[in-house]
Amino acid sequence: MKPALRWAVVLAVLAFAILAGSRVVGLLQAERLARSDPQRALRWHPGDPDALWAMAEQRLASGDHAGAASAARTLLAKEPLQGRAFRLLAGIDAEAGHERRAHALYAIAAHRAPRDPLAIAGLVQGDLQHEDYAAALRWIDFYLRTSPDRAAASGRVLPRLVPLALDGRFADAMVAALRGNPPWRAQMMGLLWGNSTAAERVYGQLDREGALRQDEFAGWIDGLIRAGDWDLAHTRWAAHAPGAAQARAGLYNGDFSRDPSGIGFDWRLAPGMASDFQSVPRTTRRALGLRFFDQPVRGPLLQQRLHLAPGEYVLQLRMRARGLRGDGAPVWQVLCAGKAGTIAAGDPLDGGFDWIGRELRFQVPKEGCPGQTLQLTSLVQSRNGQRMAGEIWIDDVRIEPGPPTASAPDGTVPIPSPAGQLQPASLDSASRRTLK
Repeated sequence: MKPALRWAVVLAVLAFAILAGSRVVGLLQAERLARSDPQRALRWHPGDPDALWAMAEQRLASGDHAGAASAARTLLAKEPLQGRAFRLLAGIDAEAGHERRAHALYAIAAHRAPRDPLAIAGLVQGDLQHEDYAAALRWIDFYLRTSPDRAAASGRVLPRLVPLALDGRFADAMVAALRGNPPWRAQMMGLLWGNSTAAERVYGQLDREGALRQDEFAGWIDGLIRAGDWDLAHTRWAAHAPGAAQARAGLYNGDFSRDPSGIGFDWRLAPGMASDFQSVPRTTRRALGLRFFDQPVRGPLLQQRLHLAPGEYVLQLRMRARGLRGDGAPVWQVLCAGKAGTIAAGDPLDGGFDWIGRELRFQVPKEGCPGQTLQLTSLVQSRNGQRMAGEIWIDDVRIEPGPPTASAPDGTVPIPSPAGQLQPASLDSASRRTLK
């Protein structure tokens, strides 16, 4: 190669290296300055997308909407797929009252940047303002399904939907969305328990359509009870419970002919407790047996929610026990959900005894007792539960209206002591028979 040509090649390579080096330096400087000084960053690298975006955001924050829109359009001219630029333009149009154009721009932004929560939020807000609740919930569903952190996204979004469900039209749209069993259904249904009116709209519609799951139904009834709406809770529960309409004085399944469901006003057993059933000869009843293996038991051993009207009542039942012992002997109690508190408590049960009949008289006061709980529980409770051993069998539990309390000479009716006593009950010949 001739010397002149060699020098020409060297100079060309050197010029290219200088140009490439300056290009790299410009890119590095633009990247470093993009957020802090976008104007200088653009001098180093004209058209830098991060610098243009930072400039648009700064102008928008200072109230220069025209300058922000100009920077966003310049960014889109360089990179048409920048969804965030469409979202910024949509926000400017929404603030200026151009709702239709803003909604169209938000839609473009969401399609080009599907994980941009602000773009989806803009779409949802527009759909809610136009009462297009089905469209709003479709975008919410899309966001919750595609969010990188679904738990955090659901925690931010779903609680805000509960008060919206007070609107019947939004509740209908939510029911339609929940009918498809989205991954956020369980959390949404749980949040609705905190608002009995919203829950009534959504749960009630799903219930009428036969699309309400058993665990959701149980949560709905418990939510109504926690909210103090015992009348509605009992009405909704009784519509599903076989034989509930014929339950005497509000006690359900006292013959244990059906396995306790743990739902609503049916029997509930302590979690993890061993139980068994035995048929009572010559009857349709079964006796429920609770067995304890010297292990801790949390909460009441057995309980049932009641919905009794004010008045006098008698609890009647049959029991037998074998080797029953524990940290605290269990007792039968009747508790009011309101300020009346405990209205009856029986004698402690301990040791062993053959089948005996017992009754407990109590009075439901007119005030402070919207609902009640009948329970067999130990009065000694700890963080780990009460330790129990042995077994107890229960049969033929009834609550019957009791005789009226005698009036005093001045016309007042005395209220019995809260600490009632379990008394021996008179048993008919069938009830005296023991289980074989």
